[in-house]
Amino acid sequence: MAIVTITSDWGKGDYYLGQLKGRLLTALPGINISEISNSIPPHDVQNEAFIVKNCYKSYPLSTIHLLAVFCEPYEDYKMVILYNEGHYFIGLNDGRFSHIFENPPSIAFEIIDEDNVSAFRALELFTKGVKIINDNSFEENTRPSEVISESVRRAVYDDNTIIGRVVYIDSYGNAVTNIEKQLFERIGKNRNYTIFIQGPYLKTDCISLNYNDINAGKLIVLFNSLNLLEVSIIAGNLSILENVDTTTEVRIKFINEKREGN
Repeated sequence: MAIVTITSDWGKGDYYLGQLKGRLLTALPGINISEISNSIPPHDVQNEAFIVKNCYKSYPLSTIHLLAVFCEPYEDYKMVILYNEGHYFIGLNDGRFSHIFENPPSIAFEIIDEDNVSAFRALELFTKGVKIINDNSFEENTRPSEVISESVRRAVYDDNTIIGRVVYIDSYGNAVTNIEKQLFERIGKNRNYTIFIQGPYLKTDCISLNYNDINAGKLIVLFNSLNLLEVSIIAGNLSILENVDTTTEVRIKFINEKREGN
């Protein structure tokens, strides 16, 4: 039986989540439902994309992933089924897939909505989409649709500088950036550096290996399990204490001196 994941901004106590689960179980008894996250900030599609991007490969192939943040279809953005890297995704065709995949497919399958005038259609279309995948009834219930793409903001760099930004704040207030370890090593070439977080005052010249390297209350920078640069305050909430959010810039300036001991 199919595995279906749900990622939404509905919260644990919202009845939308219960309704969707009930509809899925009624349509496909025995279906396995897994919640990736239902605590996304309201309408934060970027947050949803980051979480789905970094979670979906942990699920078995052929898993169906429902993207339920800001998910009501409207005139220009329809609900589609997209297949990529052995997984199915159902969500609005509004550009969000560009933030989940490095190279998203060019064609998706728009779910034909026979009642396209009623409000709150997402629950019905999610259920219909899962049935289409389970029954392999694409020909009768979908039509090809070009996948809408949008630009993805990436870290920029030159020979001596990397400029990135915070892309995710976790539940501890830690800030994950879009600066990848591979890029840092390629540009840094084992040189000394200073990392500036949100201006000239919050800075460090050290990247730690783990959270045990720094005392409580101190700033720490390290590469996390995703190999992305992460900024934190030990036993503190960086986001609150330093007003860091997903608009915050992180800049690394390299100095033409080799680091000691290398």
